Amino acid sequence: MVARFDHAAAIARDGRRDAIVAPSGIVLSDLAWVDRVAKRYMLDNLDLSAGSVVLERLSSTGGRCFCYPDGTWLIGLSLPRFQRYGRLGMEGILAHELLHAWLWSLHQYTGHGPVFAGHASARGIPRWCSTETDIRRGDPRQLPLFDC
Repeated sequence: MVARFDHAAAIARDGRRDAIVAPSGIVLSDLAWVDRVAKRYMLDNLDLSAGSVVLERLSSTGGRCFCYPDGTWLIGLSLPRFQRYGRLGMEGILAHELLHAWLWSLHQYTGHGPVFAGHASARGIPRWCSTETDIRRGDPRQLPLFDC
């Protein structure tokens, strides 16, 4: 069901060993879930074969996305949050990171600036952190993207 992430292959994608801190963790093999989330948030033309999703021991962020010059991408999701909230609870975080990958693959755009903000708003993708109270309300799109 899961496989170990190939750290050396990720470093080789960028070609700059000292310039990358790629996620190390467990490769998520449930690409059907990733595909469903991408389609739900209107990112259905994102080439999922150009990227990977990894569960890693992140504590200060819910997820992160690495975009490489060759058009590939790598998303790291917080394993502790995934264990706590499950797929439904991580949907907003995954959608946020997939939006980064989508904007990179189409426009080589990174960051949380006005282009990201416009697309996130139009698609209902969260852009900022939420409080624990928001999480308890049950809206999976309001899970924290970053610890406050």
